[in-house]
Amino acid sequence: MSNYLKSFVESQAEGTAENYVMDKFNAFANKKYQCKDPFRDAETNKRLKLPDELQPSKEDKKFWKQCQNKAWRDDQCFLSICGFYMSAGCLSIGSCPLVVLIPVIGPLFMYYIHSKLIKRCREKRPGMLSEDKIAKMYANIAFDLLIAFPPILGTFFTWMNGCSTRNCAMIYNAMCKELQKNIKQETHDLEIQSVKPSNIEGYQRALK
Repeated sequence: MSNYLKSFVESQAEGTAENYVMDKFNAFANKKYQCKDPFRDAETNKRLKLPDELQPSKEDKKFWKQCQNKAWRDDQCFLSICGFYMSAGCLSIGSCPLVVLIPVIGPLFMYYIHSKLIKRCREKRPGMLSEDKIAKMYANIAFDLLIAFPPILGTFFTWMNGCSTRNCAMIYNAMCKELQKNIKQETHDLEIQSVKPSNIEGYQRALK
C-alpha cells in the first residue's frame, strides 16, 4: 500500500509540474499567436500562415487561406482574384470601399459583403468563435456601416478602417487558440492511455 501511495504522490507531483509548465507555455503562446495584420508575418514580411508548431491540418490551412483571400478582396484589392498580392507596392482598393460609392444601397451592400466572412467561419468552423467574438465582429461591421454613409468620404473612411481585415485577424487568433487546445487534448489523451489499468486500481485502493 505504501508503494501505491508513493507512486500516487510522485505522479501527482509530476502532473502539477506539467500543468505549471503548460500554463506558462499557454500564456506565452497566447501572446505569440496574437496578430493585428492577418496578411503579413511581422518577422518574415511574407504571407502570414498558421504556425507549423501548432500542427495545422491541410483543411486548417485551406480554410485560413480562404479567409485571408476574402478579407484581402474586401479591404485591400478587389482584383486580387488574379493573385494574392497582385497590388503589392501600389495604391489599391477593396470591393467594400468601392460599393460604398453607390448611393443609399452601397453601405448596406458593404455590410452584406463583410458579414459573409463571419457566416463562412460559423458554417465551416462551428464553435470556434465564441458568441462574444462574433458580437465584436458584427460590431466592427456596424461601425463600418456608420462611417460609410457620408458621400465620397465614406469610401475613404471604409478603406482606412479595414473591417474584414480586423475580423480576419480575430479569426486567426481564434484558430491558433483552437489548435493549441487540440494539441493539449491530444497530449492529455496520450497520458491517460499510457497509465496501466493495474496502476489506476492501485491508486484507487491507496486513496481509500
